[in-house]
Amino acid sequence: MSSSPSPKILFQPAVALAVLDTYNLLLPTSSQSPLIPQTFLDSLTVRATVFVSEQKAVPLKHHLDRDDARSCCMVLYSPEQEGSPIGTVRLVPPPHHPHPAEGARFEAPGDDVPVVSAETLFSSPSPRYVVDRRTDLHDGVEPYVKLGRLCVIKEFRGQGYAILLVRKMLQWIKENPGFACGEDGWEWKGLVGIHAKVNAVGTWKKCGFVVDEGMGSWFEGGMKHVGMFLRLDMNGDEDKREP
Repeated sequence: MSSSPSPKILFQPAVALAVLDTYNLLLPTSSQSPLIPQTFLDSLTVRATVFVSEQKAVPLKHHLDRDDARSCCMVLYSPEQEGSPIGTVRLVPPPHHPHPAEGARFEAPGDDVPVVSAETLFSSPSPRYVVDRRTDLHDGVEPYVKLGRLCVIKEFRGQGYAILLVRKMLQWIKENPGFACGEDGWEWKGLVGIHAKVNAVGTWKKCGFVVDEGMGSWFEGGMKHVGMFLRLDMNGDEDKREP
């Protein structure tokens, strides 16, 4: 009896601003410029399917953000359905916005909020480095990379695909630490952070992440979130659960 084919995972580096500026935020990925890399579009297709259509968390015209211009991503493709994209995860280099305050609430822009052009969105300033508040697992100073936008299309969940994506991305950043240093020359020591929905904490724990109790909890799009961290061992094979 033959084994099932393995899913394919493709890596997409950050897309050049000149190319991103051709993106039309009002249109679906199927109607975008041919200049935009297909893997990037596939990642956005999965995100739109989950966050826009299924969860109704954000309107289509607002589901991209400034970080998409400086991030890389991975896309997982179905081994059965003619290679259709079914999962994705995004990796953002430092710096980041400050840790959310305990009990804070963040809502995505609604349909009534006018859309800006892609050029305006992607050229807006990135977060500036600031000394953040200290938590249990982050001293408020050390630069860290941030995983996010992890999602798998509904009918493919429960098969370990999210964990596979996270582990692949962690392996990539471990092998390519220069991404975390960037033009600012950060000294990155392997710290990886996430903002996790509470119902997804178990998945992240399976990848080695630990809940940062000192960060507290907050709400994004009405969903309760917590912070989690993992420290990759940049000199060996064993990664540390406690940063």
